[in-house]
Amino acid sequence: MALFGSRPAGDARLGEAVEECRKRLRADPADGAAALRLADLLSASDGRAEAVGILNRVGARLRKAGRLVEAIAVFKKVEALDPRAEVTSSYLSILELKKLLEAEERGRPPAAPLPESSAADAAATDRRKKSARVHTLRKEVPLLRDVPAFLFELVLEKIRLFSLAPGATLFAEGEPGGTLFFVATGEIDTFARGDAGAPVPLERHGTGDVLGVVPFLSGVPHPESAVARTHADLLGLDRAALAPLVKKHREIADALSKLFSERVLDGALARSRLFGLLPRRDREAVAHRMRPWTVKAGSVVLREGEPGGDAFLVRSGALRVTTRLGGRELALALLTPHELFGDVASLRHGPRTATVTAVTECELLRLPAADLRALLAARPELAPALEEIQLERFTRNAAKLAKGS
Repeated sequence: MALFGSRPAGDARLGEAVEECRKRLRADPADGAAALRLADLLSASDGRAEAVGILNRVGARLRKAGRLVEAIAVFKKVEALDPRAEVTSSYLSILELKKLLEAEERGRPPAAPLPESSAADAAATDRRKKSARVHTLRKEVPLLRDVPAFLFELVLEKIRLFSLAPGATLFAEGEPGGTLFFVATGEIDTFARGDAGAPVPLERHGTGDVLGVVPFLSGVPHPESAVARTHADLLGLDRAALAPLVKKHREIADALSKLFSERVLDGALARSRLFGLLPRRDREAVAHRMRPWTVKAGSVVLREGEPGGDAFLVRSGALRVTTRLGGRELALALLTPHELFGDVASLRHGPRTATVTAVTECELLRLPAADLRALLAARPELAPALEEIQLERFTRNAAKLAKGS
């Protein structure tokens, strides 16, 4: 994965993703999935009005073609982007959405120039299919599993069902995100750019797996790309659509918090040289003790000489480690995802031995010193691994200091 993703590079990736969606819409002006993805990309870069306009056009085509479930998903996105109808063209879309939903509720087609009874039946069938798939997955997915039964139907209303053909891109690394994807059927492969720029395979996702968790929960861009390996059916849940429910119902906020612990924190711990040695149950216990912390580029996380305290695990981003030598600053290391730092002072109750500064915006996982000490006491088999990490660090730093003196 690129360590120093500059703003221009990010903009370039965003531009490529936007152009890919535009190309798909030129080929098929009723491609609802491409329109929804393009709307996410545009709205993340102050293009909300354009996103709404595109969704209006695609929604109307879907509506005319009798693809009512897709039309509803598109018009719901308009409502999520512009809930108060501040963009003029949103008003008609929200009215159209209301008509479609009311017609669906009555079990008959909305008023239209062409008879659409069969389309309405198809919409009702698709709705039942979505409900059946969500209920089937419910026990396997933390968020769906942890939402109380009396609130589940509210969440179900916000979920949309769609499909991907083999080879189709669900999202690309560096793109803005805001949608949780649940795999109903099929397989999705994830990749990240390696240091040389080539894609590095990460994981294969199947039924019940969740993708897009990090951008959904924290607002950062996608740290990986996702491509359909086979034909795949997915359920999508937009952050903007869920936000009003989260504010109103504490139980849904708690379910999201649990999803964060089980999928985001535990995922980072699983890749750590130290915490990855723990059984999953123990990793989840450690995850519940950690607290996420986002720091901006240029922020000093630890300062040399200050009293020791918590230890940190890098979840995303890059940080520079420096020390003072003869009145000047000497660079010792670059910390990248899944690396641990601050552990020496945490365990020895001593001062910080170096300064750590964020090179890029970073997401860190903060573990209190007392919890780190308790973990090592309960799991003595971790001690050799930690000693090996610290010895490697000491040897590397000693070589840098010798060269810099």
